[in-house]
Amino acid sequence: MSAGAGRGQTWREDLREAVASAVLDFEDRYGYPPGENVVREPDPIAAVRPAIPDDLVDLYATVGAVDLPDIGNGFFLHTASDVAHTHESRDLRHVRGRHVADVVVFASDGGGTQYALATPAGSPVYRLPPSLVLDGIYTSEDPRFDVAAPDLPTFLDRLLHAVQTFAASSEPPNL
Repeated sequence: MSAGAGRGQTWREDLREAVASAVLDFEDRYGYPPGENVVREPDPIAAVRPAIPDDLVDLYATVGAVDLPDIGNGFFLHTASDVAHTHESRDLRHVRGRHVADVVVFASDGGGTQYALATPAGSPVYRLPPSLVLDGIYTSEDPRFDVAAPDLPTFLDRLLHAVQTFAASSEPPNL
């Protein structure tokens, strides 16, 4: 997803379609009904926070939270308010080990992995498997601690593709 409201809105609608397709026959495949899988409308007031990098502000201008508990192991794009609060409280602001960067955590999956956008704008998105966080610093040599995407738009496109793949094949997405 490149910058720009039109492209962001297209991504949001494409993601909504993929989610609807993924849960269409969910109960037949798994034997229980899906939970609430939703791509929320943006909350523009929440996105205007100094702790949120411009890349994320652009994203939050077109989409709010994304809650996909039934897509693979689950995937969650946190609200702008939650992202800003977590960053401002210094819960996790820096990564080191296999990679070193200042980051803003904006997403997670149902298995405890977090996704963090490095700063400044245009930087990579890191996959952070569960590991030690001390004084706001995530430290890991785990090989899963790696670049999930070279930038936020690529990460979002990969998320969309993962949901589309899950809808077509029931294969758990891998971000």
